[in-house]
Amino acid sequence: MKQSPQKFWLNPKFQVVTTWIWNGVGALIVTSIAMVILPVNIAINREAMSQRPGLTMLPIFAEIIAVGILPIIFTIISKDHITLYGISKKGLLKSIALSLLVVIAYYAYLFIKDGQFTTGISFANARINTPGNLLLAILALLAYGPLEIFFVVWLIHNTDRTFRKTNGVLSPGLVVTIVIYGLLHTFSQGTNALVIATLFLAFGVIYKYTRNSIGPMVAWTIINEFIWFLASALLSSA
Repeated sequence: MKQSPQKFWLNPKFQVVTTWIWNGVGALIVTSIAMVILPVNIAINREAMSQRPGLTMLPIFAEIIAVGILPIIFTIISKDHITLYGISKKGLLKSIALSLLVVIAYYAYLFIKDGQFTTGISFANARINTPGNLLLAILALLAYGPLEIFFVVWLIHNTDRTFRKTNGVLSPGLVVTIVIYGLLHTFSQGTNALVIATLFLAFGVIYKYTRNSIGPMVAWTIINEFIWFLASALLSSA
């Protein structure tokens, strides 16, 4: 009996390419909508968000829409088990231990760079009157922490599937994903993109080695200072 062809939207190559394209298009759509809604003279940056914390909703929803939504949709329609993406008890302790070493190494780097101990976490002394600020703060933590790691891990696994090489630590999926991810961050982060790429390379190696991504999710949530900037602005009047 002839086997029915695979639906194209279940093909990992289609899913990976579409996800990378949507990563740019989704952010552009959210930004375009914001430009229509917001006054012309408002710039979306840290200074503006400190003065008007309601603006924090824009980067939060942009991250959810542009980064997280397609990998989640593709995971559901493909009926993938979440353990494929390292969300399990297996390898959890090793994943957390190795990820905490990355956190320590990162803070050591900041100490060498700045000449003083700092976590890189900044807090905004702002107030927000928008209802649901606590929910938005939680969304900020999830979107810029676990969801961003899931995005990268999902791409690593499914890019490996396109190369049909899911075994090994330094796999084609890991290398390709981190290179593209790092290059894309040069547009918004400049030379700091190299630091981000190095961190995510370490997290990717931990995921591939332990088959667990919870450690990297926790570590990136701690390290990512933008999370704490958004959350502190929102929670200051919660």
